[in-house]
This record gives sequence, structure tokens and C-alpha cells, in this order.
Amino acid sequence: MINLPAIFIANGTAIMLLIILLLSSHKNTRYGLLDDKIFYAMVACTILQCFIESAAFYIDGKILPGYHTFGVILNAILYIANICFAFMWTIYADFKVFSDRKRLRRIYPFVGIPAFLISVGSIVNLFTPVFFHITENNIYQRTGLYIIPYIFTYLYLAYGVVLIYCYRNKVKKYLFLPAIIFMVPILLGSLLQFFFYGLSLVWIGVAVALVSLYVNVQNEASCIDVLSGLYNRQYLNHYLYSESKRSNSKKMLAGILLDVDHFKHINDEFGHLVGDDAIASAGDILRNSVSEDGLATRFAGDEFVVVKLIEDEQEVIDTLQRIEENTKKFNEDAEKDYQLQFSMGYSIYDRKSDSIDTFLSRMDGAMYAEKRKKRM
Repeated sequence: MINLPAIFIANGTAIMLLIILLLSSHKNTRYGLLDDKIFYAMVACTILQCFIESAAFYIDGKILPGYHTFGVILNAILYIANICFAFMWTIYADFKVFSDRKRLRRIYPFVGIPAFLISVGSIVNLFTPVFFHITENNIYQRTGLYIIPYIFTYLYLAYGVVLIYCYRNKVKKYLFLPAIIFMVPILLGSLLQFFFYGLSLVWIGVAVALVSLYVNVQNEASCIDVLSGLYNRQYLNHYLYSESKRSNSKKMLAGILLDVDHFKHINDEFGHLVGDDAIASAGDILRNSVSEDGLATRFAGDEFVVVKLIEDEQEVIDTLQRIEENTKKFNEDAEKDYQLQFSMGYSIYDRKSDSIDTFLSRMDGAMYAEKRKKRM
């Protein structure tokens, strides 16, 4: 039984949510970046499908001239748009992870084969039933093959999440949770609509997913330093403030302040673009050197701070050694115009007597003491 008022309300709400998203994000759009283009293509695709699905439900079962043909066309478009949306999600997730257009051109013509075949099947469906057929009474009915588009849609959606999960360190740890939040309303809405034809919940689920993805990515990105890919000073301040209030914690808070040696020389010798690359490389080294319970941040300029909860001081020394080892490996393997080296100093926060400023000041003093030793 088709509940038209409920369908119109659900799809109308989805359209309104996505229009509000488009209007609120207009000033913040980074024109020309591929991930933004894909995201807004997904938004446009969802708005289109809300309109088309509402029209398809409206004419279902109505016997008027042209309605049979119109129903076949609308449902074929829905199948195509649905698989295209899922395929766009995989491209979006991949580009968020790797930011590599060449990789997309190399891999995704093959990844897109199922989407292409399902789109072809949907076009063939205009002439003979493949995934669905419209009866003489103009009623939509699924065929036995309708399960194929559903399976590949879920596979595409799952592929994007798995990709982000597997490379979550590369995406600076912050994209995985938004990806999970993105999936939940889509799965709930699509599963309900899959088992109970006549409900229209999938596109309101997709609209909620897109809005939540946008909000979460924007919020998380505001805490990420653009050049290094590490958390920024604002996030560090928030983290340190939170930890300073935890007087009953069983673990100690340790911090390491790092400064890139001879960074001014890199800028002067090779230019600021290479200097930016050096900051990005330093971010990669620190991210790969800090365990999951640690936090690597860009403090200011060529200075970085690593903080982590520890049970003994040896854990800090181990982290310093990993940073040195990864820096040495980078200098041997990266084939850059520059070499990286850090001066480092660490401190352990005294929860009873320290302030955040004294904690940072001790790190700073220890770091400059090491820097002075190198100059002797």
C-alpha cells in the first residue's frame, strides 16, 4: 500500500535539507576541488531522485494515457541514479584518502564496470523487463534480477567505508567516524524500503547522511592543519585543557616539542613551496611515529607538539626513537631536495602543580637545550 502523503513529506523534507545544505555551504565552497565537485554531484543526484521517486509513486496504479511509458522511464532513471550515487561515494572516499586523480583514472574504470552494466540493464529495461516491469494496470513490480542493483549499491557503499578504515591513518584519523555516520541512515532507510515497497525512506536517509557527512567533515577539518595534515594548535589547546581537569587519571600526560632544524635554510634555498612540502613531510613522519593513543599537532611554524598518555617515562623515549628512525628512513628513501632533522624536548605533566603554560615551557626549554648542543 502506497502512502502518498508520507512519501511526499519524506522526500520533500529531504529536498529541503539538501537545499539548506547547498545554501549554507555556498560561501565555503572550494571551487575546483574534485572532492567538493563529487560531494555536490551526490547532493544534486539525491535531489533529482527525490523528485523522480515521488512522481513514480504518484502515477503508480493510475491508468491514464502515457502513464505506463512515463512509469518505465522514471523507474529506469531511479535505478541508474541509485547506482551512480553509490559509485560516486566510492570515488569521493578514494579521493579523500589518496587525493590522486591518476589513481582514479587508473582504477575506477574497472571499479565502475558493475555500475555501467546496471545502467545498461536499466536502459534495456525501457524495452523489456530486466530489473522491474510495469503491469497493464500500471503497477510497478520487481523482477527476480532486481536484487543485483541492490547488492552492488551496498558493495559500493561498503567499499568506501572499508577503504577509509584501512587507510584511516593516511586520512589523518578524522574521516572514519563521519563515514560511519554517513552509512547508518542510508542503510536503515534503504533496508526498510527494500523489504516494504511503498515506503519512501531511502532518500530522506541519504539526505540526513549527506548533511551529517558535511557537518562532521567541516567540524573535524576546522581542527586540522592544512599543510601538515596534523591537528592544529586550537585542538591541542582543547585537548590539554580537558586533560588538565582529569585529576583522577591513572596515566601520566607526556608531551614532546619538536622543531625542524634549519627550516629557514630550506625556505631560502629552495623556496616556500618546498618549505611547505617539508612541513607536510614532517607531518607524515610524526603521524607514522605516534601510536593510536597519541596526538600529533602542528604548534606554530616549524614547531610541532606530540602529547600522549603514558604509564612510564620509557614510552616517551620509545616515541622519540621512533621519530628519529622514521626521520632517518625518510631522508634515505624520499629523494627530496632537503633533509629533515628535529630538535626535541619532552616533559611530563604534573597534575597537582603544573599549569598548561609551565608544561609547554618545560618542553620548550628541553628542546632548545638540545638545539644548543647541536650547535656546539
